[in-house]
Amino acid sequence: MSMRQAAFVLNRTCKFLPFFLFENHNILAASLNPQINFPSRNLILNKICQFRDSLIPFSRVFESTYIAPIHQICQIPESKLVFQSDITTLRRLCKSGDTQAAVFMLREMGKNKKCKPGVSHYNVVISRLCKEDRVSEAVDMYCEMIVQGVGPDVWTFNCLIRGLCNLGLRKDARQLFDEMLERNVPPNVVTFNVLIHSLCKDGIISEAVDTVGVMRSYRCVPDVVTYNILINGYCRVKRIDEALCLFMEMSGKRIRPDIVTYTTLINGLCQVGRLEEALRRFDEIQDRGLVPDVVAYSTLIDFLFKNGKFDEAVALFRAMEAIRVVPNIDLYNILIDGMCKAGKVEVGEELFRKLPALGLDPGFYTYNILINGYCKSRMIVDALRLLKEMYTKSVNPTIVTYNTLINGLCHVGRLKDALLILDDIQNRDLVPNIVTYSTLVNSLFKSEMFDEALGLLRTMEGVGVSSNIVLWNIVIDGVCKAGKIDVGRELFRDLASKGCMPDAFTFNILIQGFLRWNETEMAIQFVRRMLDAGFSADAHTSTNLVKLLTTKKLDDASKEVLKKFFRLTLENKIK
Repeated sequence: MSMRQAAFVLNRTCKFLPFFLFENHNILAASLNPQINFPSRNLILNKICQFRDSLIPFSRVFESTYIAPIHQICQIPESKLVFQSDITTLRRLCKSGDTQAAVFMLREMGKNKKCKPGVSHYNVVISRLCKEDRVSEAVDMYCEMIVQGVGPDVWTFNCLIRGLCNLGLRKDARQLFDEMLERNVPPNVVTFNVLIHSLCKDGIISEAVDTVGVMRSYRCVPDVVTYNILINGYCRVKRIDEALCLFMEMSGKRIRPDIVTYTTLINGLCQVGRLEEALRRFDEIQDRGLVPDVVAYSTLIDFLFKNGKFDEAVALFRAMEAIRVVPNIDLYNILIDGMCKAGKVEVGEELFRKLPALGLDPGFYTYNILINGYCKSRMIVDALRLLKEMYTKSVNPTIVTYNTLINGLCHVGRLKDALLILDDIQNRDLVPNIVTYSTLVNSLFKSEMFDEALGLLRTMEGVGVSSNIVLWNIVIDGVCKAGKIDVGRELFRDLASKGCMPDAFTFNILIQGFLRWNETEMAIQFVRRMLDAGFSADAHTSTNLVKLLTTKKLDDASKEVLKKFFRLTLENKIK
Protein backbone atom coordinates (compact mmCIF):
# COMPACT_ATOMS: atom_id res chain seq x y z
CA MET A 1 0.00 0.00 0.00
CA SER A 2 1.39 3.42 -0.93
CA MET A 3 1.74 6.29 1.50
CA ARG A 4 -1.11 8.21 -0.14
CA GLN A 5 -3.34 5.09 -0.06
CA ALA A 6 -2.56 4.45 3.60
CA ALA A 7 -3.46 7.99 4.48
CA PHE A 8 -6.64 7.80 2.42
CA VAL A 9 -7.72 4.57 4.15
CA LEU A 10 -6.98 6.11 7.55
CA ASN A 11 -8.93 9.23 6.67
CA ARG A 12 -11.94 7.31 5.30
CA THR A 13 -12.10 4.44 7.79
CA CYS A 14 -11.42 6.32 11.03
CA LYS A 15 -13.57 9.36 10.47
CA PHE A 16 -15.33 8.89 13.82
CA LEU A 17 -12.16 8.52 15.90
CA PRO A 18 -11.30 11.11 18.58
CA PHE A 19 -9.23 14.06 17.42
CA PHE A 20 -6.09 12.92 19.15
CA LEU A 21 -5.96 9.71 17.11
CA PHE A 22 -6.02 11.65 13.87
CA GLU A 23 -3.43 14.00 15.31
CA ASN A 24 -1.25 11.02 16.17
CA HIS A 25 -1.13 9.85 12.55
CA ASN A 26 -1.48 13.30 11.04
CA ILE A 27 1.94 14.32 12.37
CA LEU A 28 3.54 11.33 10.68
CA ALA A 29 1.65 11.51 7.42
CA ALA A 30 1.92 15.27 6.99
CA SER A 31 5.68 15.13 7.54
CA LEU A 32 5.93 12.96 4.42
CA ASN A 33 3.13 14.44 2.37
CA PRO A 34 1.82 17.87 3.47
CA GLN A 35 -0.92 17.69 0.80
CA ILE A 36 -2.86 15.07 2.78
CA ASN A 37 -5.97 16.57 4.39
CA PHE A 38 -7.66 15.23 7.48
CA PRO A 39 -11.07 16.06 8.94
CA SER A 40 -11.20 19.22 11.04
CA ARG A 41 -11.06 18.94 14.79
CA ASN A 42 -14.53 20.41 15.34
CA LEU A 43 -16.04 18.02 12.78
CA ILE A 44 -14.47 15.03 14.51
CA LEU A 45 -15.59 16.14 17.98
CA ASN A 46 -19.13 16.61 16.64
CA LYS A 47 -19.02 13.12 15.15
CA ILE A 48 -17.89 11.73 18.52
CA CYS A 49 -20.99 13.16 20.17
CA GLN A 50 -23.27 11.80 17.42
CA PHE A 51 -21.70 8.36 17.00
CA ARG A 52 -20.32 7.49 20.42
CA ASP A 53 -21.13 3.82 19.90
CA SER A 54 -19.20 3.80 16.60
CA LEU A 55 -15.85 4.64 18.17
CA ILE A 56 -13.12 2.15 17.35
CA PRO A 57 -11.32 0.96 20.48
CA PHE A 58 -7.92 2.52 20.96
CA SER A 59 -6.22 -0.87 20.90
CA ARG A 60 -7.53 -1.64 17.40
CA VAL A 61 -5.84 1.41 15.98
CA PHE A 62 -2.45 0.30 17.18
CA GLU A 63 -3.11 -3.30 16.20
CA SER A 64 -4.07 -2.14 12.69
CA THR A 65 -1.65 -1.98 9.79
CA TYR A 66 -2.44 1.57 8.79
CA ILE A 67 0.74 2.91 10.28
CA ALA A 68 2.95 0.15 8.91
CA PRO A 69 3.70 1.82 5.56
CA ILE A 70 4.77 4.98 7.34
CA HIS A 71 7.39 3.50 9.62
CA GLN A 72 8.60 1.19 6.87
CA ILE A 73 9.17 4.10 4.50
CA CYS A 74 10.84 6.19 7.22
CA GLN A 75 12.99 3.21 8.31
CA ILE A 76 12.32 4.02 12.00
CA PRO A 77 11.57 1.32 14.61
CA GLU A 78 7.82 1.11 15.08
CA SER A 79 7.97 1.36 18.89
CA LYS A 80 10.10 4.52 18.76
CA LEU A 81 7.87 6.07 16.12
CA VAL A 82 4.71 5.47 18.16
CA PHE A 83 6.38 6.69 21.38
CA GLN A 84 7.57 9.96 19.82
CA SER A 85 4.27 10.62 18.08
CA ASP A 86 2.34 10.01 21.30
CA ILE A 87 4.53 12.44 23.24
CA THR A 88 4.13 15.03 20.48
CA THR A 89 0.37 14.55 20.41
CA LEU A 90 0.06 14.89 24.19
CA ARG A 91 2.13 18.07 24.13
CA ARG A 92 0.09 19.57 21.33
CA LEU A 93 -3.17 18.74 23.05
CA CYS A 94 -1.98 20.28 26.32
CA LYS A 95 -0.59 23.35 24.60
CA SER A 96 -3.86 23.93 22.73
CA GLY A 97 -5.85 23.69 25.97
CA ASP A 98 -7.32 20.25 25.30
CA THR A 99 -5.93 18.84 28.53
CA GLN A 100 -8.95 16.62 29.10
CA ALA A 101 -8.41 14.98 25.71
CA ALA A 102 -4.77 14.41 26.68
CA VAL A 103 -5.88 12.79 29.94
CA PHE A 104 -8.29 10.53 28.02
CA MET A 105 -5.61 9.59 25.50
CA LEU A 106 -3.15 8.72 28.27
CA ARG A 107 -5.67 6.51 30.02
CA GLU A 108 -6.57 4.72 26.80
CA MET A 109 -2.89 4.12 26.13
CA GLY A 110 -2.64 2.49 29.53
CA LYS A 111 -5.23 -0.10 28.45
CA ASN A 112 -3.15 -1.21 25.46
CA LYS A 113 -0.28 -3.64 25.94
CA LYS A 114 1.62 -2.48 22.86
CA CYS A 115 1.69 1.23 23.62
CA LYS A 116 2.03 1.48 27.39
CA PRO A 117 2.76 5.08 28.41
CA GLY A 118 6.04 5.84 30.14
CA VAL A 119 7.01 8.44 32.70
CA SER A 120 7.53 11.06 29.97
CA HIS A 121 3.90 10.68 28.84
CA TYR A 122 2.62 11.12 32.38
CA ASN A 123 4.92 14.08 33.02
CA VAL A 124 3.49 15.99 30.06
CA VAL A 125 -0.07 15.67 31.35
CA ILE A 126 0.76 16.13 35.05
CA SER A 127 2.75 19.27 34.27
CA ARG A 128 -0.14 20.77 32.31
CA LEU A 129 -2.72 19.92 34.96
CA CYS A 130 -0.59 21.63 37.61
CA LYS A 131 -0.19 24.74 35.43
CA GLU A 132 -3.98 24.91 35.19
CA ASP A 133 -4.22 24.59 39.01
CA ARG A 134 -5.94 21.22 38.58
CA VAL A 135 -3.58 19.75 41.13
CA SER A 136 -6.00 17.21 42.59
CA GLU A 137 -6.38 15.70 39.09
CA ALA A 138 -2.61 15.75 38.68
CA VAL A 139 -2.26 13.81 41.96
CA ASP A 140 -4.87 11.33 40.69
CA MET A 141 -2.79 10.90 37.53
CA TYR A 142 0.29 10.33 39.70
CA CYS A 143 -1.55 7.57 41.59
CA GLU A 144 -2.62 6.01 38.28
CA MET A 145 0.95 5.89 37.01
CA ILE A 146 2.02 4.12 40.20
CA VAL A 147 -0.77 1.54 39.70
CA GLN A 148 0.36 1.12 36.07
CA GLY A 149 3.86 0.28 37.33
CA VAL A 150 5.41 3.48 35.93
CA GLY A 151 7.96 4.95 38.32
CA PRO A 152 7.82 8.74 38.79
CA ASP A 153 11.02 10.74 38.30
CA VAL A 154 12.26 14.03 39.71
CA TRP A 155 10.32 15.97 37.04
CA THR A 156 7.06 14.32 38.16
CA PHE A 157 7.62 15.23 41.79
CA ASN A 158 8.79 18.77 41.00
CA CYS A 159 5.60 19.46 39.02
CA LEU A 160 3.37 18.15 41.79
CA ILE A 161 5.27 19.84 44.63
CA ARG A 162 5.17 23.18 42.77
CA GLY A 163 1.46 22.76 42.06
CA LEU A 164 0.68 22.06 45.71
CA CYS A 165 2.82 24.97 46.91
CA ASN A 166 1.14 27.35 44.46
CA LEU A 167 -2.20 26.47 46.06
CA GLY A 168 -0.78 27.07 49.53
CA LEU A 169 -0.79 23.36 50.37
CA ARG A 170 2.71 23.41 51.78
CA LYS A 171 2.20 20.51 54.21
CA ASP A 172 0.93 18.28 51.40
CA ALA A 173 3.93 19.30 49.31
CA ARG A 174 6.23 18.34 52.17
CA GLN A 175 4.55 14.91 52.46
CA LEU A 176 5.06 14.39 48.73
CA PHE A 177 8.71 15.36 49.16
CA ASP A 178 9.05 12.70 51.87
CA GLU A 179 7.44 10.16 49.54
CA MET A 180 9.92 11.19 46.87
CA LEU A 181 12.76 10.26 49.20
CA GLU A 182 11.08 6.97 50.13
CA ARG A 183 10.95 6.07 46.43
CA ASN A 184 14.68 6.78 46.16
CA VAL A 185 14.13 9.63 43.69
CA PRO A 186 16.92 12.13 44.50
CA PRO A 187 15.67 15.74 44.68
CA ASN A 188 17.46 18.38 42.66
CA VAL A 189 18.00 22.12 43.08
CA VAL A 190 14.59 22.84 41.51
CA THR A 191 12.84 20.72 44.14
CA PHE A 192 14.44 22.63 46.98
CA ASN A 193 13.93 26.01 45.34
CA VAL A 194 10.19 25.32 45.10
CA LEU A 195 10.03 24.37 48.80
CA ILE A 196 12.14 27.35 49.87
CA HIS A 197 10.00 29.72 47.83
CA SER A 198 6.85 28.39 49.48
CA LEU A 199 8.31 28.90 52.96
CA CYS A 200 9.48 32.44 52.15
CA LYS A 201 6.08 33.30 50.68
CA ASP A 202 4.51 32.29 54.00
CA GLY A 203 7.10 34.33 55.91
CA ILE A 204 8.78 31.28 57.49
CA ILE A 205 12.31 32.46 56.70
CA SER A 206 14.13 30.47 59.40
CA GLU A 207 12.74 27.18 58.08
CA ALA A 208 13.62 28.25 54.54
CA VAL A 209 17.24 28.79 55.63
CA ASP A 210 17.23 25.37 57.34
CA THR A 211 16.00 23.85 54.07
CA VAL A 212 19.12 25.20 52.36
CA GLY A 213 21.15 23.13 54.82
CA VAL A 214 19.11 20.04 53.95
CA MET A 215 19.64 20.86 50.30
CA ARG A 216 23.41 20.74 50.71
CA SER A 217 23.16 17.36 52.48
CA TYR A 218 21.73 15.98 49.21
CA ARG A 219 24.68 17.45 47.30
CA CYS A 220 22.47 20.10 45.71
CA VAL A 221 24.34 23.37 45.43
CA PRO A 222 22.26 26.53 45.95
CA ASP A 223 22.18 28.59 42.75
CA VAL A 224 21.33 32.20 41.97
CA VAL A 225 17.61 31.33 42.03
CA THR A 226 17.96 29.98 45.59
CA TYR A 227 19.65 33.18 46.74
CA ASN A 228 17.11 35.36 44.94
CA ILE A 229 14.26 33.55 46.70
CA LEU A 230 15.88 33.98 50.13
CA ILE A 231 16.80 37.62 49.52
CA ASN A 232 13.24 38.33 48.44
CA GLY A 233 11.96 36.53 51.54
CA TYR A 234 14.04 38.73 53.82
CA CYS A 235 13.04 41.87 51.91
CA ARG A 236 9.34 41.03 52.19
CA VAL A 237 9.57 41.00 56.00
CA LYS A 238 11.84 44.09 55.91
CA ARG A 239 14.92 42.27 57.23
CA ILE A 240 17.02 44.08 54.68
CA ASP A 241 20.38 43.75 56.46
CA GLU A 242 20.11 39.95 56.38
CA ALA A 243 19.22 40.18 52.70
CA LEU A 244 22.37 42.23 52.12
CA CYS A 245 24.44 39.65 54.02
CA LEU A 246 23.16 36.95 51.64
CA PHE A 247 24.01 39.21 48.72
CA MET A 248 27.58 39.50 49.96
CA GLU A 249 27.71 35.74 50.56
CA MET A 250 26.98 35.16 46.88
CA SER A 251 30.34 36.67 45.94
CA GLY A 252 32.13 34.34 48.35
CA LYS A 253 30.34 31.35 46.82
CA ARG A 254 31.18 32.58 43.30
CA ILE A 255 27.51 32.90 42.44
CA ARG A 256 27.01 35.86 40.17
CA PRO A 257 23.99 38.05 41.02
CA ASP A 258 21.59 38.62 38.13
CA ILE A 259 19.19 41.44 37.38
CA VAL A 260 16.52 39.77 39.56
CA THR A 261 18.89 39.87 42.54
CA TYR A 262 19.50 43.58 42.12
CA THR A 263 15.87 44.44 41.45
CA THR A 264 14.81 42.53 44.58
CA LEU A 265 17.41 44.31 46.70
CA ILE A 266 16.52 47.73 45.29
CA ASN A 267 12.85 47.13 46.06
CA GLY A 268 13.69 45.97 49.59
CA LEU A 269 15.87 49.01 50.27
CA CYS A 270 13.16 51.34 49.00
CA GLN A 271 10.56 49.66 51.20
CA VAL A 272 12.53 50.54 54.33
CA GLY A 273 13.26 54.07 53.16
CA ARG A 274 16.92 53.56 52.21
CA LEU A 275 16.50 55.23 48.84
CA GLU A 276 20.07 56.51 48.49
CA GLU A 277 21.46 53.02 49.04
CA ALA A 278 18.97 51.67 46.50
CA LEU A 279 20.28 54.20 43.96
CA ARG A 280 23.86 53.04 44.63
CA ARG A 281 22.85 49.42 44.04
CA PHE A 282 21.17 50.51 40.82
CA ASP A 283 24.45 52.08 39.66
CA GLU A 284 26.21 48.77 40.40
CA ILE A 285 24.07 46.94 37.85
CA GLN A 286 25.93 48.28 34.83
CA ASP A 287 29.28 48.03 36.63
CA ARG A 288 28.62 44.28 36.88
CA GLY A 289 27.98 44.05 33.13
CA LEU A 290 24.25 43.72 33.54
CA VAL A 291 21.56 45.76 31.82
CA PRO A 292 18.81 47.24 34.03
CA ASP A 293 15.43 45.98 32.88
CA VAL A 294 12.07 47.70 32.96
CA VAL A 295 11.28 46.18 36.39
CA ALA A 296 14.43 47.71 37.92
CA TYR A 297 13.61 51.12 36.46
CA SER A 298 9.95 50.87 37.46
CA THR A 299 10.85 50.02 41.06
CA LEU A 300 13.10 53.05 41.46
CA ILE A 301 10.88 55.48 39.58
CA ASP A 302 7.92 54.44 41.75
CA PHE A 303 9.77 55.11 44.99
CA LEU A 304 11.23 58.39 43.72
CA PHE A 305 7.68 59.59 43.04
CA LYS A 306 6.50 58.35 46.44
CA ASN A 307 9.31 60.26 48.15
CA GLY A 308 8.44 63.49 46.37
CA LYS A 309 11.49 63.37 44.09
CA PHE A 310 9.52 64.24 40.98
CA ASP A 311 12.41 65.62 38.88
CA GLU A 312 14.66 62.65 39.69
CA ALA A 313 11.91 60.20 38.69
CA VAL A 314 11.39 61.92 35.34
CA ALA A 315 15.17 62.08 34.75
CA LEU A 316 15.48 58.33 35.40
CA PHE A 317 12.67 57.64 32.95
CA ARG A 318 14.45 59.73 30.30
CA ALA A 319 17.67 57.80 30.97
CA MET A 320 15.76 54.56 30.48
CA GLU A 321 14.42 55.80 27.16
CA ALA A 322 17.94 56.77 26.08
CA ILE A 323 19.22 53.21 26.38
CA ARG A 324 16.05 51.91 24.68
CA VAL A 325 14.63 49.84 27.50
CA VAL A 326 11.09 49.11 26.36
CA PRO A 327 8.52 50.38 28.88
CA ASN A 328 5.48 48.29 29.80
CA ILE A 329 2.00 49.18 31.02
CA ASP A 330 3.09 48.83 34.67
CA LEU A 331 5.72 51.52 34.23
CA TYR A 332 3.25 53.85 32.53
CA ASN A 333 0.80 53.29 35.37
CA ILE A 334 3.53 54.41 37.78
CA LEU A 335 4.32 57.47 35.63
CA ILE A 336 0.67 58.50 35.25
CA ASP A 337 0.06 58.03 38.97
CA GLY A 338 3.19 60.02 39.83
CA MET A 339 2.14 62.87 37.57
CA CYS A 340 -1.37 62.94 39.04
CA LYS A 341 -0.09 63.00 42.62
CA ALA A 342 2.27 65.84 41.70
CA GLY A 343 -0.75 67.81 40.49
CA LYS A 344 0.13 67.38 36.81
CA VAL A 345 -3.01 65.49 35.76
CA GLU A 346 -2.91 66.90 32.21
CA VAL A 347 0.60 65.49 31.77
CA GLY A 348 -0.70 62.18 33.08
CA GLU A 349 -3.40 62.20 30.41
CA GLU A 350 -0.82 63.02 27.72
CA LEU A 351 1.08 59.88 28.73
CA PHE A 352 -2.22 57.99 28.78
CA ARG A 353 -2.99 59.05 25.19
CA LYS A 354 0.41 57.78 23.98
CA LEU A 355 -0.26 54.22 25.08
CA PRO A 356 -2.00 52.89 21.92
CA ALA A 357 0.87 54.14 19.71
CA LEU A 358 3.27 52.19 21.92
CA GLY A 359 1.22 49.02 21.50
CA LEU A 360 -0.05 49.20 25.08
CA ASP A 361 -3.75 48.90 25.94
CA PRO A 362 -4.91 50.79 29.02
CA GLY A 363 -7.15 48.65 31.18
CA PHE A 364 -9.41 49.50 34.07
CA TYR A 365 -6.42 49.97 36.40
CA THR A 366 -4.91 52.71 34.22
CA TYR A 367 -8.29 54.44 33.87
CA ASN A 368 -8.78 54.25 37.65
CA ILE A 369 -5.46 56.01 38.23
CA LEU A 370 -6.34 58.89 35.93
CA ILE A 371 -9.93 59.17 37.21
CA ASN A 372 -8.58 59.33 40.77
CA GLY A 373 -6.14 62.05 39.69
CA TYR A 374 -8.95 64.16 38.25
CA CYS A 375 -11.14 63.61 41.32
CA LYS A 376 -8.33 64.64 43.68
CA SER A 377 -7.86 67.77 41.57
CA ARG A 378 -11.64 68.39 41.79
CA MET A 379 -11.88 68.11 37.98
CA ILE A 380 -15.00 65.94 38.11
CA VAL A 381 -16.14 66.70 34.56
CA ASP A 382 -12.93 65.16 33.19
CA ALA A 383 -13.28 62.16 35.51
CA LEU A 384 -16.83 61.52 34.27
CA ARG A 385 -15.62 61.93 30.67
CA LEU A 386 -13.14 59.08 31.26
CA LEU A 387 -15.92 56.91 32.69
CA LYS A 388 -17.94 57.38 29.49
CA GLU A 389 -14.82 56.55 27.46
CA MET A 390 -14.48 53.28 29.38
CA TYR A 391 -18.02 52.36 28.30
CA THR A 392 -17.36 53.15 24.63
CA LYS A 393 -14.06 51.23 24.60
CA SER A 394 -15.54 48.18 26.37
CA VAL A 395 -13.30 48.62 29.40
CA ASN A 396 -15.42 47.49 32.34
CA PRO A 397 -15.33 49.87 35.31
CA THR A 398 -14.73 48.20 38.68
CA ILE A 399 -16.20 49.04 42.07
CA VAL A 400 -12.98 51.03 42.71
CA THR A 401 -13.79 53.20 39.67
CA TYR A 402 -17.25 54.00 41.01
CA ASN A 403 -16.07 54.51 44.61
CA THR A 404 -13.48 57.00 43.37
CA LEU A 405 -16.12 58.94 41.43
CA ILE A 406 -18.58 58.88 44.36
CA ASN A 407 -15.88 60.26 46.66
CA GLY A 408 -14.96 62.95 44.12
CA LEU A 409 -18.59 64.00 43.60
CA CYS A 410 -19.20 64.17 47.35
CA HIS A 411 -16.13 66.38 47.82
CA VAL A 412 -17.44 68.95 45.35
CA GLY A 413 -20.92 68.89 46.84
CA ARG A 414 -22.63 66.89 44.09
CA LEU A 415 -24.26 64.42 46.46
CA LYS A 416 -27.28 63.78 44.22
CA ASP A 417 -24.99 62.76 41.35
CA ALA A 418 -23.07 60.51 43.75
CA LEU A 419 -26.33 58.74 44.68
CA LEU A 420 -27.08 58.29 40.96
CA ILE A 421 -23.70 56.57 40.61
CA LEU A 422 -24.85 54.14 43.33
CA ASP A 423 -27.87 53.27 41.16
CA ASP A 424 -25.57 52.81 38.13
CA ILE A 425 -23.40 50.37 40.11
CA GLN A 426 -26.38 48.13 40.81
CA ASN A 427 -27.62 48.37 37.20
CA ARG A 428 -24.24 47.09 35.99
CA ASP A 429 -24.32 43.97 38.19
CA LEU A 430 -21.62 45.26 40.52
CA VAL A 431 -21.97 45.06 44.29
CA PRO A 432 -21.46 48.23 46.36
CA ASN A 433 -18.99 47.56 49.17
CA ILE A 434 -18.28 49.05 52.59
CA VAL A 435 -16.27 51.91 51.00
CA THR A 436 -19.23 52.85 48.78
CA TYR A 437 -21.65 53.04 51.68
CA SER A 438 -19.20 54.70 54.11
CA THR A 439 -18.48 57.51 51.65
CA LEU A 440 -22.16 58.19 50.98
CA VAL A 441 -23.26 57.90 54.64
CA ASN A 442 -20.51 60.33 55.66
CA SER A 443 -21.54 62.83 53.00
CA LEU A 444 -25.23 62.54 53.95
CA PHE A 445 -24.43 63.27 57.60
CA LYS A 446 -22.28 66.26 56.62
CA SER A 447 -25.21 67.54 54.55
CA GLU A 448 -27.44 67.10 57.64
CA MET A 449 -29.53 64.51 55.80
CA PHE A 450 -29.70 62.31 58.92
CA ASP A 451 -32.73 60.22 58.01
CA GLU A 452 -31.33 59.48 54.55
CA ALA A 453 -27.98 58.47 56.07
CA LEU A 454 -29.59 56.06 58.53
CA GLY A 455 -31.84 54.72 55.76
CA LEU A 456 -28.81 53.97 53.58
CA LEU A 457 -27.18 52.27 56.57
CA ARG A 458 -30.22 50.01 56.93
CA THR A 459 -30.10 49.26 53.19
CA MET A 460 -26.47 48.24 53.52
CA GLU A 461 -27.23 45.90 56.41
CA GLY A 462 -30.19 44.50 54.46
CA VAL A 463 -28.04 43.48 51.48
CA GLY A 464 -25.51 41.78 53.76
CA VAL A 465 -22.53 44.13 53.43
CA SER A 466 -20.35 43.70 56.53
CA SER A 467 -19.69 46.90 58.45
CA ASN A 468 -16.41 48.00 60.03
CA ILE A 469 -15.34 50.42 62.76
CA VAL A 470 -14.65 53.18 60.21
CA LEU A 471 -18.31 53.21 59.16
CA TRP A 472 -19.58 53.11 62.74
CA ASN A 473 -17.28 56.00 63.67
CA ILE A 474 -18.89 57.99 60.84
CA VAL A 475 -22.38 57.12 62.12
CA ILE A 476 -21.56 57.84 65.78
CA ASP A 477 -19.97 61.15 64.80
CA GLY A 478 -23.02 62.04 62.69
CA VAL A 479 -25.60 61.35 65.41
CA CYS A 480 -23.49 63.10 68.08
CA LYS A 481 -23.20 66.26 65.96
CA ALA A 482 -26.97 66.09 65.46
CA GLY A 483 -27.37 66.20 69.25
CA LYS A 484 -28.46 62.56 69.54
CA ILE A 485 -25.86 61.69 72.19
CA ASP A 486 -27.91 58.83 73.65
CA VAL A 487 -28.08 57.20 70.20
CA GLY A 488 -24.30 57.54 69.87
CA ARG A 489 -23.80 55.87 73.24
CA GLU A 490 -26.16 53.03 72.30
CA LEU A 491 -24.28 52.49 69.04
CA PHE A 492 -21.03 52.35 71.03
CA ARG A 493 -22.53 49.74 73.34
CA ASP A 494 -23.67 47.61 70.36
CA LEU A 495 -20.31 47.60 68.56
CA ALA A 496 -19.23 44.22 69.95
CA SER A 497 -22.45 42.58 68.74
CA LYS A 498 -21.70 43.92 65.25
CA GLY A 499 -18.22 42.36 65.28
CA CYS A 500 -16.41 45.69 65.71
CA MET A 501 -14.11 46.96 68.44
CA PRO A 502 -13.87 50.67 69.27
CA ASP A 503 -10.62 52.41 68.37
CA ALA A 504 -9.05 55.75 69.38
CA PHE A 505 -11.27 57.61 66.91
CA THR A 506 -14.41 56.15 68.50
CA PHE A 507 -13.50 57.41 71.96
CA ASN A 508 -12.42 60.84 70.69
CA ILE A 509 -15.66 61.25 68.74
CA LEU A 510 -17.81 60.42 71.77
CA ILE A 511 -15.81 62.54 74.23
CA GLN A 512 -16.01 65.53 71.88
CA GLY A 513 -19.75 64.90 71.47
CA PHE A 514 -20.35 64.80 75.21
CA LEU A 515 -18.33 67.99 75.75
CA ARG A 516 -20.13 69.77 72.90
CA TRP A 517 -23.51 69.10 74.55
CA ASN A 518 -22.26 69.75 78.13
CA GLU A 519 -22.39 66.10 79.18
CA THR A 520 -19.33 66.57 81.41
CA GLU A 521 -19.75 63.49 83.57
CA MET A 522 -20.13 61.20 80.55
CA ALA A 523 -17.10 62.83 78.93
CA ILE A 524 -14.96 62.12 82.01
CA GLN A 525 -16.31 58.56 82.17
CA PHE A 526 -15.28 57.94 78.55
CA VAL A 527 -11.85 59.51 79.16
CA ARG A 528 -11.38 56.91 81.89
CA ARG A 529 -12.52 54.12 79.57
CA MET A 530 -10.25 55.39 76.81
CA LEU A 531 -7.25 55.30 79.16
CA ASP A 532 -8.14 51.77 80.32
CA ALA A 533 -8.30 50.68 76.66
CA GLY A 534 -4.82 52.09 76.03
CA PHE A 535 -5.83 54.85 73.60
CA SER A 536 -4.79 58.49 73.63
CA ALA A 537 -6.69 61.65 72.78
CA ASP A 538 -6.20 63.68 69.62
CA ALA A 539 -5.35 67.40 69.59
CA HIS A 540 -8.99 68.52 69.44
CA THR A 541 -10.04 66.37 72.39
CA SER A 542 -6.98 67.47 74.41
CA THR A 543 -7.78 71.16 73.82
CA ASN A 544 -11.39 70.68 74.94
CA LEU A 545 -10.30 68.81 78.07
CA VAL A 546 -7.87 71.61 78.99
CA LYS A 547 -10.76 74.09 78.70
CA LEU A 548 -12.88 71.79 80.85
CA LEU A 549 -10.22 71.68 83.55
CA THR A 550 -9.89 75.47 83.67
CA THR A 551 -13.52 76.51 83.35
CA LYS A 552 -15.53 73.84 85.16
CA LYS A 553 -15.74 72.87 88.82
CA LEU A 554 -14.85 69.19 88.88
CA ASP A 555 -14.81 66.72 91.73
CA ASP A 556 -11.49 65.25 92.90
CA ALA A 557 -12.06 61.93 91.09
CA SER A 558 -12.61 63.70 87.76
CA LYS A 559 -9.52 65.83 88.29
CA GLU A 560 -7.44 62.71 88.94
CA VAL A 561 -8.69 61.16 85.70
CA LEU A 562 -7.71 64.27 83.74
CA LYS A 563 -4.30 64.47 85.44
CA LYS A 564 -3.62 60.85 84.52
CA PHE A 565 -4.80 61.60 80.99
CA PHE A 566 -2.44 64.58 80.55
CA ARG A 567 0.48 62.65 82.07
CA LEU A 568 0.03 59.72 79.68
CA THR A 569 -0.43 62.08 76.73
CA LEU A 570 2.87 63.79 77.59
CA GLU A 571 4.65 60.45 77.93
CA ASN A 572 3.37 59.32 74.54
CA LYS A 573 4.63 62.53 72.93
CA ILE A 574 8.10 62.03 74.49
CA LYS A 575 8.20 58.46 73.12
